[in-house]
Amino acid sequence: MRPDRAYFGLLGAAVGLAGLLAVARGLGLAVPDPQSTLGVVTVSGTFLLWRGIVLLSAGAFYLHGASEGLADPAMQARVFMASLMVWIVAGVDLFGRLLGAIPGGSEVWVASGGEVLAAMGPPYSPAVVAAPFALAALAYRSRGDEP
Repeated sequence: MRPDRAYFGLLGAAVGLAGLLAVARGLGLAVPDPQSTLGVVTVSGTFLLWRGIVLLSAGAFYLHGASEGLADPAMQARVFMASLMVWIVAGVDLFGRLLGAIPGGSEVWVASGGEVLAAMGPPYSPAVVAAPFALAALAYRSRGDEP
């Protein structure tokens, strides 16, 4: 077994479980927030159902790519597409945090730099936590004429 198959299989399982948890919480099921056990991860916020569906799909793409073998360029493309999905959700989460932190209060129009940086701190969504691990899929980007 190639090490990249195991890596993306584990990443797919983790992202898929995070997506399933987000879908369950988005539907209003009484599922506890993982922030109580993992202090840096929280599953909450707006559009939780849709973020969960995207993460669940990305996890399925990772698992399918890893199970079919990553020597096939089609499976490499599937893993890369799953990473793009994770990066988009993570980028939107971070961008939303940044834009939510910029407005000041009733007396100040723009918050200070320290307040903005404090808003960018933990807890993070599962996509933000998984995004650095998804960077390994950049190895599968187009290589031109190489086999």
